[in-house]
Amino acid sequence: MGKRAVTFVVDDEKDADVLEWLATQTNKSAAIRGAIRAYMRLRNGDTQEAVIREAVARELARLPDVVAATVHNALAGYQLAFAPQREGTGEENPELAARLDAQLDELFAD
Repeated sequence: MGKRAVTFVVDDEKDADVLEWLATQTNKSAAIRGAIRAYMRLRNGDTQEAVIREAVARELARLPDVVAATVHNALAGYQLAFAPQREGTGEENPELAARLDAQLDELFAD
């Protein structure tokens, strides 16, 4: 079982949409294979809705990684200034901590 490199030519103007889409793909080979397979399925009688549902599911599956990478890149080099110490016990507010935990659980739920 071997691998084979396949190349194709695109026109910068006519295929600008293809180039733009391809530039957003983290795994370009997998994205191209998926697009070709979706086209093949449509030509072989699968419904457009089924193909679109599959493509959307793939994109949604990679969304957490894309968001994490984007946030990481946005925060790279950002330095947080420390706030002066407030008077008090230094313990967290349990009500606020519970609300934050619930929001984080909802945001990152699988």
